Amino acid sequence: MTVRALLLASSAALMLSPAAHAADAIVAAQPEPMEYVRVCDAFGVGYFYIPGTETCLKIGGYVRMDSTFGEEPYEGVDVGWAALSRGELEFDARNDTEYGTLRSYIELRADATREGSSSELYSAYISLAGVRAGYTDSRFDTWLNSAGAVINDDVIDYTGDRTNQISYVYGDEDKGFSTLIGLEEGAGTYTAGGATVAYQKRNTPFFIGGAKYQDSWGGVFGIIGYDSQAEAIGTKVRVELAVTDKVKLFAMAGYQSDWDNTDGPNNSRRRNYYGDWLGDWAAWGGFTATLNEKSALNGQVAWEEDGTIATALNVEYKITKELLLLPELNYTKFHGLRGNGEAFGGTLRLQRDF
Repeated sequence: MTVRALLLASSAALMLSPAAHAADAIVAAQPEPMEYVRVCDAFGVGYFYIPGTETCLKIGGYVRMDSTFGEEPYEGVDVGWAALSRGELEFDARNDTEYGTLRSYIELRADATREGSSSELYSAYISLAGVRAGYTDSRFDTWLNSAGAVINDDVIDYTGDRTNQISYVYGDEDKGFSTLIGLEEGAGTYTAGGATVAYQKRNTPFFIGGAKYQDSWGGVFGIIGYDSQAEAIGTKVRVELAVTDKVKLFAMAGYQSDWDNTDGPNNSRRRNYYGDWLGDWAAWGGFTATLNEKSALNGQVAWEEDGTIATALNVEYKITKELLLLPELNYTKFHGLRGNGEAFGGTLRLQRDF
């Protein structure tokens, strides 16, 4: 019995030996453990560590469709029904350094209308220790929080196009007192002498400076820019006031020098990059009233010295936390270089943020 048992055990060991070797081969062939994405909470919600680095990245954006009905508010053209669809991607990378937070930001945008589709680099800049360098909206716009919370807030325009720029901010830009100095290139086109004219290459950049103070009650903002091509300045002052925790008001005034210059083609007016409105003076004012946790009412009135007045009123409704429905009504009374007449229409916006 002992010999028989020994033979049986030996046979079993020989039969199992190939399987054991195969199992060892399978174990040896398995990939190395992966480094899973880690949440980064140092800069707010939505950031994660890029694997293998200490850089935190946030990817976001939105998908939007705007449907415009009736007469559009910029030139009074009857569009019937015109639609615009947009997709936007935003990449925000940050990490701590011995000089503070190093940030790089990229914003990509693509639009589609009945005329076709287009895509563009909307923003690309680097910031560190108060310095920002790259391509994005002019500080003449963003330093004063643009205008109101309406879709068509720039019928009376308050800024030039996006531009290459470099600037330095002393202080916390979002709270307390802060100041700004910077250089900008200027960009875009304007109409002069019946022709479309682009901002030209030059040896001297545009200069810009600003100051502001923000607190829980609101804020006071000021900005001034010098267009070295038009040899003119543009300046704006804005006041924000939180009347209650649910009602906020703002008022903004703009002035540009040398409005009636005739240095452009065919003795026409040369556009000041920092004075995109018509006339020496312009003004904007509006409100936001929070109705409940899902909805708010927004309004704006704008005026330029040449005579045009533009108004807008909308209701902002959050269907879900990420899905926004925004119906807006617009009325513009044209005067001066824009012609005489009026326009009444509306826009319905549906937007999904992520």
